[in-house]
Amino acid sequence: MRLFLILSVLFFSACINNNEDSTIITDPNDTSEMALLMRDMFERLEVIKYKIENNESLSEEQLSFAIIHSQEATDSSFIKEGLVPMSEGYSRIINQFNNYPSKENYKSIVNSCINCHISMCPGPLERIDNLIID
Repeated sequence: MRLFLILSVLFFSACINNNEDSTIITDPNDTSEMALLMRDMFERLEVIKYKIENNESLSEEQLSFAIIHSQEATDSSFIKEGLVPMSEGYSRIINQFNNYPSKENYKSIVNSCINCHISMCPGPLERIDNLIID
């Protein structure tokens, strides 16, 4: 009976540990400079989306991100033709938002993310869609 209890405890603790591990969200990309930048941008944009949806002021919101194409990519497959102009365009849209924080300029930022990811790296599109505001 004692052996049964010990084995049961070990079995159930192994199951609990496996369940805990399975709840950890993993990112398919390594933590390159570009991946970290994208995650930071997403988190900042989530905050702005929340403020817009709750009619909070955006006057304090200023975005400052490194130039995307100057960041170390996860691997060379992320460096494609068109990345530099899209990155530079994104930087201009960020500056526009910083000069005139508004729902419309926020939407321009999100649309820029979508347009770039459609042609460069479609994986995050589902996540970016969470930033869309009607």
